[in-house]
Amino acid sequence: MIRLGIINSNYVTISRGTKKGTEIFSYILIRQLARLAKRYNLHITAFASGDSELPVKLVSVNYKSSMKDSDIGEWHHKTYELALLSKAFNMQHEFDLYHVNIGNGDSVLPFAPFVNKPILVTMHGSFLEENYNKKYLALFNNLKNVYFVSLSSAQRLPLPHLHYIDTIPHGIDSKRTWKFDAIGGEHMVWAGRAIKEKGINELPQIAKKAQRTLDVFPMLKSESPKWIKDLHEKKKRPLPFFSMYESINRHDLAGKYQKSKVCLFPINWEEPFGFVLIEALSCGTPVIAYARGSVPEIIEDGVTGFIVNPSPTEKKGDFIVKKTGVDGFVEAIDRMYAMPETEYRAMRKACRQKVEKCFTVQNMIKRYIETYKKVLDDWKRNNKARKIE
Repeated sequence: MIRLGIINSNYVTISRGTKKGTEIFSYILIRQLARLAKRYNLHITAFASGDSELPVKLVSVNYKSSMKDSDIGEWHHKTYELALLSKAFNMQHEFDLYHVNIGNGDSVLPFAPFVNKPILVTMHGSFLEENYNKKYLALFNNLKNVYFVSLSSAQRLPLPHLHYIDTIPHGIDSKRTWKFDAIGGEHMVWAGRAIKEKGINELPQIAKKAQRTLDVFPMLKSESPKWIKDLHEKKKRPLPFFSMYESINRHDLAGKYQKSKVCLFPINWEEPFGFVLIEALSCGTPVIAYARGSVPEIIEDGVTGFIVNPSPTEKKGDFIVKKTGVDGFVEAIDRMYAMPETEYRAMRKACRQKVEKCFTVQNMIKRYIETYKKVLDDWKRNNKARKIE
């Protein structure tokens, strides 16, 4: 039996309707592990907000998530997250292994020296503050009980010396939710957090230059650009070829991807992974994306979409599209719309096959269960060696 404690943030509620990437992962992971708990002899406890909807034993420090509790909110959520971590590690005698899904494990590492159990950290955080990450994580290089799982090879580049045990990409339910559509539609689509890192500021220019309608499904944030907030609040005139919709349930995006010609992903940072990419591909929708972060590991240039170099001074590879930046996106869009129908349908089929081969939830869960066993074996072996010394 593996007694597994899965530690999540209590910042937001973990449920089917969550829109935050890390908590989407946690919801998928915990539900799928619960289904397989009997087969693999797993005893699972989740640490999260008390209003989370999870099919396992739930431990919390507050019923509401921090963002739903007006006494906590954005200002105090970190202290409540620390309280949850303290509670989780105070129960270490009840677990064989912890699996942490909070950022890059930053808040967990100061507790780790006092925990006599292995801690597996899936790295969900960004490396936008690369110098900070290098300095901070270096403080804990000597910890023998902390293991890291990266989401992509690209994610490891800024911090190659961490104690990695595997790279496991995210997986999705391609059979029941993100279903395949062989034909697609005529509009382009974009979905995600409406922040500059996701390329939101380039979208109007791309759509206008390409002369193609772009359907945008933004999640507005406090840091979203003013122009898109004004557009949302009808304070600004509609933009040409730019159709903005209210934020919808994540699972309802499946229908939007299925009926789209292409998904745009003009990211402005080295994103370690993107659910949007594999959700679109699963529905058969090719992706056009900048060659940043994990994009070249997920998108096959000319096979499941097109990869574009961000600028003449930021070239990541010799791709089919030779222009860069916005002009490169427009060239890729023109290529997509100019494809013969048989060629385009073959690309949609290739998109689906890529997901079925690499990004299913079944494959992800299998890999995590194998990794749990690998961590426990390593921990026991090292403990035995330390006792002999």
